[in-house]
This record gives sequence, structure tokens and C-alpha cells, in this order.
Amino acid sequence: MIETAYRVSPLRATDPERLGDYLLVGRLGRGGMGVVYLAESDDGSYVAVKLIHPDLTTDPEFASRFRGEVERARQVPSFCTAEFFHADLDHDPPYLVVEYIDGPSLDEVIAERGPMRGGALQSLAVGVATALTGIHGAGIIHRDLKPDNVLLALGSPKVIDFGIARSFETTSRHTRTDVMVGTVAYMAPERFSGEKTTPVTAAADVFAWGCVIAFAGTGKTPFEGDSPSATAGRILTQPPQLDGLPEFLRPAVSAALAKDPASRPTAPELLAILLGSQPGTLTPSPTPPPATPAERPVRSARRKRVALVALAVLPVLAAAIAIGWNAIPHDAPSAQRPTSSSAAAPPPTRMVAAQTSAPERTPSPTAAPRSARPSSPPTVADKPSRPTPSPTGRGLVNDAGRNLALDKFATASTVEGHPWPAGDAVDGDPTTRWASLFSDPQWLAVDLGKQWQIHKVVLHWEMAFATAYRVEVSTDGQRWTTVYRTESGKGGIAQIDTDGAVGRHVRVYCTERVGPYGYSLYEIEVR
Repeated sequence: MIETAYRVSPLRATDPERLGDYLLVGRLGRGGMGVVYLAESDDGSYVAVKLIHPDLTTDPEFASRFRGEVERARQVPSFCTAEFFHADLDHDPPYLVVEYIDGPSLDEVIAERGPMRGGALQSLAVGVATALTGIHGAGIIHRDLKPDNVLLALGSPKVIDFGIARSFETTSRHTRTDVMVGTVAYMAPERFSGEKTTPVTAAADVFAWGCVIAFAGTGKTPFEGDSPSATAGRILTQPPQLDGLPEFLRPAVSAALAKDPASRPTAPELLAILLGSQPGTLTPSPTPPPATPAERPVRSARRKRVALVALAVLPVLAAAIAIGWNAIPHDAPSAQRPTSSSAAAPPPTRMVAAQTSAPERTPSPTAAPRSARPSSPPTVADKPSRPTPSPTGRGLVNDAGRNLALDKFATASTVEGHPWPAGDAVDGDPTTRWASLFSDPQWLAVDLGKQWQIHKVVLHWEMAFATAYRVEVSTDGQRWTTVYRTESGKGGIAQIDTDGAVGRHVRVYCTERVGPYGYSLYEIEVR
């Protein structure tokens, strides 16, 4: 039986029924690399199957990197992460199979019970540092450590979704910088550098560890801002806010959150600090931690001794962390998880979503019902009305004409509710959408990962479209140049020529809408 069946969403009509020996049951999530499914094996046990996006398989660099990461994933100890079961690298597209961890995420636990305290918090800190030690020991950088990726299984915390993310952003010869992997509130300062020469190393995971533990102990991230850009600015320039974090964790967390990656402890050194065998203040290393085993610099004798001691106690820590998340003391009232009953939820059955339009939002009590999306929305090819000059400079050329916004990082001024996040406007699914609150102005922005020559932006509006809006391009996400403006938007599909404007960020800024609802955008394409 599965306690966390509430995480599973229905399969879509385009999803496969089986992958190898595994029957797909439902969707667990979707990201820049592909789709993660819950599946049932022949013996009746449940596993997580990660199917890679077909578009990525044509890239030789990705294929080489993916194979290397799968091999390293086999070496990560199963006590600290989802156990690796199988991978079919010759399947089109390839997929891998790992353990399905039937436990709540740290994010869910904090939302329901409030910040952790005492032994439970200390166990979490030691457990996640132990997991990073095992992951880094296999030559893998996680790159997206956050509360959603820490599952509180029985026995010890487990860190999931490691390593493979490195296929998008790596410091080895297989370099791709067109995708920024990570969640802003947990990203190290060096992750925001636009320079290809800036290494992203295991020290970035240590920084994320500090943010995760601060969140677990206080209920908020240490650089929390009112927008992703404000949060990024605080990460780059401000000290962490650790008010409310217990004193016994502050030395380790403060050391992990150092701006300079060379000043942060390694994962084994974190364990030494947490276990009291090393002070929290470290002497900066002359070089940052390595990105790959082949490029690993020689460490000092002190660091080698710490690593050996920490690795020797890993099996002991696995048992010591068995306090279990059910014993977590909390300050906030406990809220019941949305399971189907108070007992364990029954095993989910295969669920296939019909090819229909996305569900309509619930209007405000005074609003009139809105009609459904038309089956064939009209195509609108408005010409810009005297746009301001477009940005100039050199940018990458999109010779293949692919959609540069697909599965990239998207943010929005507001979101009406959980079913309509900004990411739905870049997921390639024509039945999902971003929807804003019922006010003006509103905006949606996409980070393309690096500077591109942009020739066309295609907007797929739902019935609640903008009648007045502008399309803007930016090289840094701060200063925006208008490349298109209209006050007579007609909805449907708007194809906008941008004359090769160069930028990394694209934003749709809306100032007037049709009807009483918020703005609603199925997809934004950037080509």
C-alpha cells in the first residue's frame, strides 16, 4: 500500500503504458530532463521510472553525459538516496528505474507541522549531510538540493533527484549552459554567474544544505525575498537570516552559507562539525571542491583525515538517524495529509486523462461563467506598433528553430491558484496554462539560460487574454527592452516577430485584459 498516493496524477493519453517490465500507474512529476512515473514491477512493488525527453536524445553530449551519470548513480549508497534498480540506455528515449520512497517530503512536513526542533532537526542535518557525502563520493553533484528533494522515509532522510541534473549544467568538457538547474532560494552565489569559466562544484550542494536546514529549523529560507530576483540579490549581497535557528546548528549552517565556495566545508567536514569533532570555522581552501573525479585537486592532509573519519561512521549514522519523522516536535498544529483515508491509501490504479481542455477556474462569486476554450483558436499575427529599439549584440543562433522556452525556468507576478503555475506556460502541454490574479498589471517571464538571437515569440492565449500588453527582452533580467507592443490584442495564437533581438530573458507584460478574469496563457514559445 502507498501512503503518498496523493502525489500521483493521472497518465495522459500520450504516455506509454509500459516501459520494459514496468507497468506505468501515474505521473509523479515533470522537469527539464523528462517525466517521472510511478510504476509497478512484475513482483507487485512500486518504483519510480524517469523517462528522458526525446528532444535530448539527439544531442551527443547529453547522451555521453547521461551514460556517465547512470554509471555513477550505481555507486551511490542506497541508504541515503533512492536505490538504483535498472536503466535502459538503448531505449528510445532512454529511461532509468529507481526506488519509490513512500514518505513525505521535508517541504510537506514543515508545511503541516511547522519548523523542526531538537533531536529531529539534528537528525535531519546529519542525515542530509551524510547523503551528500555519499553522493559526492560517487563523483556526482546534486545541483538541486531543496526540501522537495528530501524525503523523510522510515529510518533516515533520503535525498532524491541527484546527479542526472548535472547533464544540463556541468563543468567538464560536456558543457551545456542553456538550462539553469536549481531552485533560486537554494542556489549558491556562483550559480548566478553568467561566465562559462565559473565552476559549479560540490560546494554549491553544501550551500544548498545550509539553506535546507535553515528552512527546516525556522520555516523560511535564509535569503527569502518577495520575488526570485530579490532572493537572488540577497544571496549575492546579504548575510543569511538565521533568527530562530537553534544555536547548536548555527556554526555548521553559517559555514555552509559562505559566499566564497572555497570557504565552505565539504560534506564530510559538515559531518565532523555536526558531530563536534571539528569547529565550525574553516580555513579557506586554495581551490574550490572538484567538479569531476578526473579534475580533483590534491586536498590538504587535514581534509583527507576528516573525510576518512566521516566515511567510517556513515553506516553508524544510518542507524542513528532512525528517530523517524513521526516523532518530530512542532510548533504549529498538525494538518492531515490529503490521503484518501486516515489509514494507508490503497494502491493506485492506472489513470489516463482524456484529451480535453484544462479545467476551468472557479470564478469569483460576482463573475459570470466563462466559455470553454475553442477547439481551434484563431491565429493572430499583429505587427508591432512603433516598438522601442531592440537590444543589440551577439547571441547564440537558433538554427534548428526550436522552442527555446520549453521547460525553462518561468516566473510570474501572481498565480491564481495551485493548478495554474507559471511553469505550465513552458511545459509544451496545450491543455495546461498559467493564470494570474484578477488585477492589472501582470507579467510572466522566462529565463532562456543564456543569450540568444530571438526572432519570434508565439503566445497561445486562453479565452482570458490580454488586450493591451508588450513583449520585452532582457540580457540580465533587470533592464528590459520592448520589442513588441499592442493595445488591440485579440487572443488566440499571436505570432510576434522580434527581429533577432538578443537576450536571455523574455517577458510578457500585460496591462489590460478582456472580461473580469485574470490573464490566462496556455504556452509561450520563443524561437
